[in-house]
Amino acid sequence: MEPVVNGLEKVYSDQVEFQWLDANSEDGEAAFKYYKLLGHPGYVILNPKGEVLWSGVGEKPEAELNQQILSIIKTP
Repeated sequence: MEPVVNGLEKVYSDQVEFQWLDANSEDGEAAFKYYKLLGHPGYVILNPKGEVLWSGVGEKPEAELNQQILSIIKTP
């Protein structure tokens, strides 16, 4: 099964940078600790300054992730 984020990346790739990290890799483990993600999959939406605007863990419906992205890119 393809992660729902894949479809969102296709839709928003011109407005949002998507990064994928393996939670079991050194970089992934460090990111999970840094952002205090206590499970996976984990999601973090950052602004251009690197500030966390939203984060979540666990499987999320595409509609929820889409709504989070839309609310952030529509905010001036």
